[in-house]
Amino acid sequence: MKKENKLRKLQLCELEILKFFISICEEHGFTYYISGGTFLGAVRHKGFIPWDDDVDVAMPRSDYEKFLKLFEDNDKKFKISTYKDTSETVHYQAKLMDSSIQLLNTSGQENQVWSAWIDIFPLDGMPNNFFLRKLHGLHLMYLRARLKFTCFDQVNLKEKHRNIIERTLIFIGLHTNFMKNGSPITYLDKIDKCLKKYPSEKSNYYINFMGAYKLKSVLRKDVYYQEGATYDFEGMKLFGPKNYDKYLSHFYGDYMTPPSASEKNKHNTELIDG
Repeated sequence: MKKENKLRKLQLCELEILKFFISICEEHGFTYYISGGTFLGAVRHKGFIPWDDDVDVAMPRSDYEKFLKLFEDNDKKFKISTYKDTSETVHYQAKLMDSSIQLLNTSGQENQVWSAWIDIFPLDGMPNNFFLRKLHGLHLMYLRARLKFTCFDQVNLKEKHRNIIERTLIFIGLHTNFMKNGSPITYLDKIDKCLKKYPSEKSNYYINFMGAYKLKSVLRKDVYYQEGATYDFEGMKLFGPKNYDKYLSHFYGDYMTPPSASEKNKHNTELIDG
């Protein structure tokens, strides 16, 4: 199967998982937002970015926890994987997965086989005070760095746009055993506790800290405007942040201009024939 056909087949598989996710949210009144590249795709392409290979959604922490609770002892086709169970990968965010579809991921030091998935991220609060917000952010970044060192073989070494500190830490990780002691679960638990310290209901800010943009993901909640606005996505109407221009400009700059070829397929995944 040609690579572009594999990608489209994967996108359609992820679309089915997304439809299931939306149906659960609608049934139970959960708030969600399409986010990241999925939101960019909705605004720029009214569907998937043609070369993108994943789906990102985000939920306010309270609804995120309720959504996970629904999947305890779930025997449906789609399964939730979190770091607290026997996950296929060490990631903080929940993954809603279809285990009948297999992917090869080549982004780390070792190739991994994953199930097709969509990422579900919690939106957490940050301190309203500027200086407390900076201190809280530094603490989160420290914990995230310690986590990455404990599972360094899964770090995406092909990710571009890392700052000088991140590139230095990767160099250290490749050439030493510095800070590689400890269990990933220990630091995932610490991150979980830290993120829940400032309830989003009492904060003027949302953060999707364990996504790709880390502290850059801090945005005032008025960008979202409660339940957001609807956007076309592959023939569906999905919720996203209401202030789409402020959101997308913040992350992507001139978001209506497609990137160069070298920026595409950033996740380095490929559908396995079968």
